[in-house]
Amino acid sequence: MPYNGRMVTLDDVARFLGLSKRAVRMRVNALGDTLDGYLTRGARNRLIFKGEAVAILRRLEELRRQEGLPIQQAADRLKDELGDADEGSGLCIVVQSDVETEVLREVIRELCQERDRWREYSQALESVLPNELKWLIQTSPVVPEDRRLN
Repeated sequence: MPYNGRMVTLDDVARFLGLSKRAVRMRVNALGDTLDGYLTRGARNRLIFKGEAVAILRRLEELRRQEGLPIQQAADRLKDELGDADEGSGLCIVVQSDVETEVLREVIRELCQERDRWREYSQALESVLPNELKWLIQTSPVVPEDRRLN
């Protein structure tokens, strides 16, 4: 598998495209086997989308909205575009994934919370440390100004 990026769920794709889950499923069905290499099934048979699938669905929505095409007609046009791209026409779909950005923000929030919990735990342990072992605190001080720890 050449793609090493994040995989997202149907909920994430629907949120990213501003559509309902049902609407995303309709578009996936309209594209047929075009997305086969970019979709997998996860736990409980949930659809999992690779980044390429999200980019293709986004392009489908662009065609549909900009040119006022019905879903199936936009899907057919997109299949033609993708077929031309395989022949070297130079078409390239690039997406700045808001979904991935939001997921990363959430992960960072969770990691900061976990860091703070460990910091509090460390301070609690320091407070009950016997005086003869207080020298251990100096071996690796936690300094809030240290950007590596914040």
